[in-house]
Amino acid sequence: MSFLPRFWILLSLVLTACVGVQERRSAILPGNSIQKARQLGLVDVRQEIPDIAVDLRYTTARNVTGYPLYPPNMPCLLRTSTAKKLKQAQATLRAQGYGLRIWDAWRPPEAHRALYGHGAETGMFVDPKTGWSRHCAGVSIDATLVDRAGNEQRMPTYFDEDMHKAASSLKQSDPVIQRNLEILHQAMNTAGLKPLGGEWWHFDDLEFLYRPIPVIWGREIGVSIMTP
Repeated sequence: MSFLPRFWILLSLVLTACVGVQERRSAILPGNSIQKARQLGLVDVRQEIPDIAVDLRYTTARNVTGYPLYPPNMPCLLRTSTAKKLKQAQATLRAQGYGLRIWDAWRPPEAHRALYGHGAETGMFVDPKTGWSRHCAGVSIDATLVDRAGNEQRMPTYFDEDMHKAASSLKQSDPVIQRNLEILHQAMNTAGLKPLGGEWWHFDDLEFLYRPIPVIWGREIGVSIMTP
């Protein structure tokens, strides 16, 4: 066989494989997932708060597992009442020339299992044997502060890193970082979203802080967790 026919055969096989992978990735999240989520009490943050920035970090490989957990078209979902509080916080920040960027919202328990399996020693993830993160019920948000143009402001750490420096109450030596942290936390606190002591970026809905609510599984709305 000459080189040219062999080349075209190999190219065809590669393209076919790539198409197959793309089809599998795009098929992970069915088009009716948002509707199913709404039936379970979750709403799409992008629809409820159109001017909010969303950058779901677990759609990328930059997490403790080393690979994307969420499908690329993962919706940003929260309980209806939690989303209303978030909308209030966003309005407060907008009036000051700032805004929010969401790093994580509703987290499928399937994803939480994977995170705990890879990062139990970090202390960031609740052991599924004893309970679930409030993320899994759609009543917690991971967020940071951005300016009016959407540029992330300087904060104590980045997302899911430097846990010894991530405490919400830790006094910052840099006055700019301290001010940014106070602006973010004050807006969220006023809206009824309490900062987590050990993670400045994590906020819990006070309405659900002391009462259990059912978690919502990814399979219930058609979200499948990515595997390497």
